[in-house]
Amino acid sequence: MAIKYHPTPVEIIKLFGYTKPIAKKELELFERNNDLKLPRLLFDFLSLVRTKELLSTADIWVDSDDLPYFSYQYIAEGIEDCRADFDDPEFCKENAFYPYSKIPKEQWPELLENYLQIGSDYAAGVVFYGIKEKDLVLENPPVYMLHEENELADWKLIANTLSEYLMCVLLDALAGVEYTTAQEVLNENGWEFYEEEYANEAEVRELLSGEKIDLSAMGKNMTFYGEVDSFYRYCLDEEEKVFYMVMNDTSVMVIRAE
Repeated sequence: MAIKYHPTPVEIIKLFGYTKPIAKKELELFERNNDLKLPRLLFDFLSLVRTKELLSTADIWVDSDDLPYFSYQYIAEGIEDCRADFDDPEFCKENAFYPYSKIPKEQWPELLENYLQIGSDYAAGVVFYGIKEKDLVLENPPVYMLHEENELADWKLIANTLSEYLMCVLLDALAGVEYTTAQEVLNENGWEFYEEEYANEAEVRELLSGEKIDLSAMGKNMTFYGEVDSFYRYCLDEEEKVFYMVMNDTSVMVIRAE
């Protein structure tokens, strides 16, 4: 047994059989058209899962019609959609796009930063996730979120690194937190899920020790759902094709190839 305690999101995806970079050319074209380079981790992850059903209901855009786009583009489109109503003073008071319609786009950076939006919460569609344009040169940039009830400039830090965000998206999908799409797809592809609740952390440690797994050594990541302090631990066995997840040190999920 060869346990990998800190696998990357890409390594986990590959464990489940998603090894072909099917969207590589599409993403390279996107980079050329937008004169940018995606962070390598994001490029590699999306190249494996775009257009695949596995993460189709997760908090990242993978559908064929959903490529990343900049928040300035979102604002520009919002202005055009609302322009016919800008003659109404009451409408303008409540409309988030109106202030930006009154100044040249070149001045927008004085009011807000530009974010490359890469996902949204699939369940309600009220939150966007994005990376600051200036951070795209970083290997593992932070990820921010914007709630629809907030001002367009009021992006908040949601994950310290891109890898943390991608891991959160992936683990939430595998756990079936909001949707069971990923579980259903993997079941169809020959993977079995085993899940068990335990009374306390000691029982979980005892179970994992039987698999020669050290709970404390497992990777640890937040979740977008549940209580504020909820978390996952995870590791994989590439040789045996097994993925282990522990939720809040009391619930164990094992995903194993049949």
